[in-house]
Amino acid sequence: MDKLIVISCTTYGSLPRANKFWHSVNANLEPGLNIRKVMLDDGTLHLPSLRERREFCRRFGIHLIEHGNNRGIPAAWNSIMSYSMAEGAWLTCIFNDDLTFLAPGWLSRMIYFFEKNRDIGMVGLPLVQESGFKSDDSRWDNPPGRVGAAVGCAFGVQPETWALVKQPDGSTGFYETLKSFHEEVDLGFELAKLGKLSYMLPFPPCWHMGGATFQANPELVWTSFPTSYDINEFLYYAKSLPWYIEAYEKEYAQGKVDRMMFSRWLFCRKWGVFNQPRHWEHNGEQVDSWAEPQRKIHEDYVTPHPARQIRWLDKMNQPRECWDK
Repeated sequence: MDKLIVISCTTYGSLPRANKFWHSVNANLEPGLNIRKVMLDDGTLHLPSLRERREFCRRFGIHLIEHGNNRGIPAAWNSIMSYSMAEGAWLTCIFNDDLTFLAPGWLSRMIYFFEKNRDIGMVGLPLVQESGFKSDDSRWDNPPGRVGAAVGCAFGVQPETWALVKQPDGSTGFYETLKSFHEEVDLGFELAKLGKLSYMLPFPPCWHMGGATFQANPELVWTSFPTSYDINEFLYYAKSLPWYIEAYEKEYAQGKVDRMMFSRWLFCRKWGVFNQPRHWEHNGEQVDSWAEPQRKIHEDYVTPHPARQIRWLDKMNQPRECWDK
């Protein structure tokens, strides 16, 4: 295959997670593909680790992008996508550095899905929470599922599709002001508005540790609250949620906010959640749109699309097709 495929991961801090990720990539790649490997370091502060990362990339033929300072997840993804665009890549796969591939065939299935289907947004890989899986589990026989956005730790998107989205902060693609939460959901909904729908493939699964970067680097929890917004609006929102953490109030008083809560608030703000009734009914269930904003937005922008016929490769690598609703 002559089309260039970029396989990438973002990383920060110590080396073992990313090193393990790349070893699992190499162990589960099919031959005959035009692959470019890219790693983005999002501002690692420990210089010995950064030097070792540079040497690792040199030894294993990985193109390293360095941000110099920590800019957050969506900015890191945008840097990878910008590189892919400049290099003429046909498809870019982005992964967390705490992810491990468990079986080959993931990339050929993703390529097939993009080749055989039109108007595709993001495509994700299924996850398991352990380092092994039962190949005879019936869930691997399911068809791909239409989603608002592919899972953020393991997905592919085409650069020309990514470039269609222009954000309120001036960024292309992912909304960089979000920092650390809802960035993949936001892009998925933006693409759905353009008629490009996202899917999760059913097989093969990946093992995702989950939250390893934040657990190892607590300094990433916080960000300065932008002066262009009213922090009192943010605090009113944060205090209304059941997971509000009173211990954070000392940081809030100094103009610092936890990234995930801030990103959730900004996501609600961007999508007009605060301009609608907070509670709404969905299939007999009362939904709090401040706590679960993505559900109402999904109903508004993803659900209305009519059923589409989709084609994919099943667990046995056989071509299949069905309607996605």
